[in-house]
Amino acid sequence: MSRQLATPRTDGVDKNVWVEFTQLAADYKAVNLGQGFPDFSPPKFVKEAFCEAVCGGPSMHQYTRAFGHLPLVKSLAKFFSRIVGHEIDPLEDVLVTVGAYQALFSAFQALVVEGDEVIIIEPFFDCYQPMVKMAGGKAVYVPLRPRVEGDTIQSSGDWVLSAEELASKFTPRTKAIVINTPNNPLGKVYKTEELQMIADLCIKHDVLCISDEVYEWLMYDEAKHVKIASLPGMWERTITVGSAGKTFSATGWKVGWAISSGHIIKHLKDIHQNTVFDCATAAQEAVARGFEREYEVFGTPESYFQQLPAMLHHKRKKLASCLESVGLQPIMPEGGYFMIADVSSIKVDFNDQSTEGEPYDFRFVKWLIKEKGLATIPVSAFYSPEHRKDFDKYIRFCFVKPEEGLDWKKRKAEIKEAKKQRKEAKLIKQLEKQKEEAATEKAKLEQNKKGRAYTVSVALPGSVLDNAQSTELRTYLAGQIARACVVFCVDEIIVFDEQGEDVKYLRKWFFPKHQDLQYAGLLNPLDSPHHMRIDEESEYREGIVLDRPIKQGKGSLVNCGMRKDVQIDKQLQSGLRVTVQLNKTQNQESRMYKGKVVAPHLPRTEGGLYWGYSVRLASCLSAVFTESPYKEGYDLTIGTSERGRHVDQTTLSPFKHLLVVFGGLQGLEASVDTDQNLDVTDPSVLFDLYLNTCPGQGSRTIRTEVRAEIYERR
Repeated sequence: MSRQLATPRTDGVDKNVWVEFTQLAADYKAVNLGQGFPDFSPPKFVKEAFCEAVCGGPSMHQYTRAFGHLPLVKSLAKFFSRIVGHEIDPLEDVLVTVGAYQALFSAFQALVVEGDEVIIIEPFFDCYQPMVKMAGGKAVYVPLRPRVEGDTIQSSGDWVLSAEELASKFTPRTKAIVINTPNNPLGKVYKTEELQMIADLCIKHDVLCISDEVYEWLMYDEAKHVKIASLPGMWERTITVGSAGKTFSATGWKVGWAISSGHIIKHLKDIHQNTVFDCATAAQEAVARGFEREYEVFGTPESYFQQLPAMLHHKRKKLASCLESVGLQPIMPEGGYFMIADVSSIKVDFNDQSTEGEPYDFRFVKWLIKEKGLATIPVSAFYSPEHRKDFDKYIRFCFVKPEEGLDWKKRKAEIKEAKKQRKEAKLIKQLEKQKEEAATEKAKLEQNKKGRAYTVSVALPGSVLDNAQSTELRTYLAGQIARACVVFCVDEIIVFDEQGEDVKYLRKWFFPKHQDLQYAGLLNPLDSPHHMRIDEESEYREGIVLDRPIKQGKGSLVNCGMRKDVQIDKQLQSGLRVTVQLNKTQNQESRMYKGKVVAPHLPRTEGGLYWGYSVRLASCLSAVFTESPYKEGYDLTIGTSERGRHVDQTTLSPFKHLLVVFGGLQGLEASVDTDQNLDVTDPSVLFDLYLNTCPGQGSRTIRTEVRAEIYERR
């Protein structure tokens, strides 16, 4: 397209840290502690609910309510009403989406207009910024900063917001603020007083709050999750985003939701119904039953919302211990799936030139994947360019993985074997590259050769001379054919019988010194590359073997039309016509030149010289094809006829041996009719192309045929 193809809204959003590092982990068969999904199944009661839904009636396999399956929105409203302290209307205040991702997208698209500013607290989940940009807004960043106290293991709770810095970012253009609690990747859980500070600023400046709370049930130690929507004055301005994938450890189901006041949710519904429209019915049914069950057991040991964090608490502690043992400094998360670690104490000699210029944590993670077989995610990917450099000494681990995934002894052996395989693969790749380079070089050499690899053959019947009524005209016509073939470098002329005539008669007219050519002077003089003057320099010459004595074993002498005869390397019968390749260096004092006999095609294929044509007699049209001198035959054949397609509408495909066949006075139809070996009546079926080479001329004279031949060669 001449016009711009992509919208400017997507400029700069094509790079994705997950795609890059997930692929790298797969390439090196690394233990993947980078991506945030569990390596275990959802709880049994939710799986059973899904199975029952899938095996249920027809309604479970069809569209459900566009804005959320009715049982699910009712379950969500009932469950979260008592937590928020506000009666949630299931039909007006809840929107079910394709994962939390789509809930966020719908919020930004529905609420952010061109020029709006959206405050994003760092570190942030990497989709926030591109979603703001695609909505036409401008992202404004405020980082959480670590507060170091003594030598104790730091907690994510020690990363705090500066109230003054945050307040300074609010302007008349501020439309919304995005918070993520528990935070990904840090694991910070905002305390009530921190949320209140954010709420006060939102109310003061009349700003919306988009609260990403997908990890709300994953709390550790004494941390408590507080919904900012539950604070005074915030229900009317908060969009709370949740995820069944994180709630029930079923990220592949892609069920999420947004909960807010109906006057806000209605705008998200507009985006939803014009993008995805609906979500999977069976998955929504299963999630609805999961919340119904959790509503009954909430706050008891039977609740999955208590069992899951208890299980992950153990994994979190074990990962922290492992990281400490190798010299890393873990930041203990208060919630979520992830733990970040300070890697500045590890000294690494980066010798991978492909990573030069990248942030330190990007280079460290790539080194860790390639050399240690462990995949993580660089934390600076969760920061804006203006703050990235301040936080490029941290990497993120996901501890929601099976413990056997951290069997380092086993991994050491696997890494060693993987390195061996990579070295072998690298060696094979290098050898293949060398082979490709050699092939390329050979192809270049072939391309740079002066030679011509293809051949052109012309076939015509003996009857072409029937149009000439005298010996003079016959001589002239035969000479014109020979002349055209030389001018356009034809390699072979085939004369075939179409009327039971003696084709040898026509052959006479192709030999320059035949006595019948007494009127050869009627033709204009013609220079041909293989008819060279006495002093003309050429690597190749054509000559006649002389009947002159030479020492035994010293070859023969050849007269090549030069001032000196040529001594060749073979002893041949006198009178034989041969093609000679002269040695590149000659002794000028010697009485003769030195050379060797070569195949007649060599001047053409190696030197790019036209070396004349050979003449072949064929008893009929079919013999033109079957008696080809080329082992593989002709790979492109062209028949000429007034009934053929216009030549200007045809493009020749690449060929090695081309054959062009002309008809006589009665056309190729006559040649087909008289050929006992052919059982066809339409001559066009014999050829790859059937062309009218002179569409403006109706005569079948030899002059027409010669013009057609010349046209084809052009």
